[in-house]
Amino acid sequence: MTSDVVAFLGFAVTTYIFFTAIIISAQDILAFTNIATPSIILCLNAPYFAMTLILPYYIDKLSLMNKAVASTVFIVAGVFIITLIPTPALRLFGVVLVSIGTGIAEMGFLSATSLHQDLTLHSFACGTGLGAAIGTLYMSGMTTIACIKPSIALQILLVLLPIYPLLAWHLKRTSNLPNKELTTSKGTHVEFTPLTEQDSNSEVVDQHLTLKEKFSAVLENLHLAVPLFIGEVSDFLITNAVITTIAFENSPFDPRDHFLYYQLTFWAAEFIGRSYGLVILWFKPSCTVVTNKTWIFSAIITANLLLLTCASWYRFLPNFYVAATLVAITGATQGALYLNTFAVAGKDKRPRHREFSQAFLTSALVGGVVAAALMGFYIEPKLKEHCMQILAPHDTLCFTRLTHGQWNTTLSCIAR
Repeated sequence: MTSDVVAFLGFAVTTYIFFTAIIISAQDILAFTNIATPSIILCLNAPYFAMTLILPYYIDKLSLMNKAVASTVFIVAGVFIITLIPTPALRLFGVVLVSIGTGIAEMGFLSATSLHQDLTLHSFACGTGLGAAIGTLYMSGMTTIACIKPSIALQILLVLLPIYPLLAWHLKRTSNLPNKELTTSKGTHVEFTPLTEQDSNSEVVDQHLTLKEKFSAVLENLHLAVPLFIGEVSDFLITNAVITTIAFENSPFDPRDHFLYYQLTFWAAEFIGRSYGLVILWFKPSCTVVTNKTWIFSAIITANLLLLTCASWYRFLPNFYVAATLVAITGATQGALYLNTFAVAGKDKRPRHREFSQAFLTSALVGGVVAAALMGFYIEPKLKEHCMQILAPHDTLCFTRLTHGQWNTTLSCIAR
């Protein structure tokens, strides 16, 4: 595995560990409040969405090290505010800072894959899924098995952040080396000079797009942006507004832990959906592993949203495992939607065109999450209220959150 493939894998893993750690800590951050769960999703994605409307047009002017340092600073500041300040409003401001940091990281590093071999895009997509799975597994294990406070578990993650500048430095150093041999996604060996953002001798790479070309690229990618947006809306409504109202009396764990295990199931499945391309291409480079018919994935996720919403309203699912299976299907499909969208964006175009296309599509990615968060402010309370009416006095099964302190704690840990 070449160094640039490993580097982009590292970028993605680190970014999504923090992203999912904040998501899975949503109920912990909001414990002892009546603030709706989607507020965390909104704060974690609205600033990122605002950046996607502007940053793609300037993404080719920022070096990889600039992106790495900026991401590190914002994430560190955000995590400290979230974990050290008890005021809910200030904690949400900390989530906003983490959003800016992870947004710069994902948009910046994802679009930078266009300047490297095709396999780096699959590596990055795989890394996002792997990082998400690690982040949810880490937070679940630390807070339920090890009984470590969620705030401490989040602070421990800060030791990962030096990875950003170290990998950026490594890529810059290796990209300045003379011609080297690499394996392409088609399995053939070619000799080439690595491409960098600063390589002024490469007319093909450094020929920046004109404003007209950028708007043309926007129109070309709308057929990918719309399914991605719809898929993200459905995906995040499921995981942060619908299943947060579905807990089961016959489960071996308390309602708070339902949320953790739902998230763990979702992100583990999404890892599979985002990484299948890298695995197949690694063993059989000649395979075609992506499609531009991404609406198929979006339709599956939307159907799952309707099914789980009905399940919350009518309470017809028999146990946690059936609900978790539906969540897993959503996760795997969403992972495939992410991979296929960014893999075909700007395909067969020059690197700067592909870089812009991938950066632009992050606006659909995050815009869908923001839309889902806003819709969730209405949907989650309605589902919760209806559940409490039909399940009383067992209304604790209507919300996957406890209210015994400023940070959620598993009941088994309180008993120790």
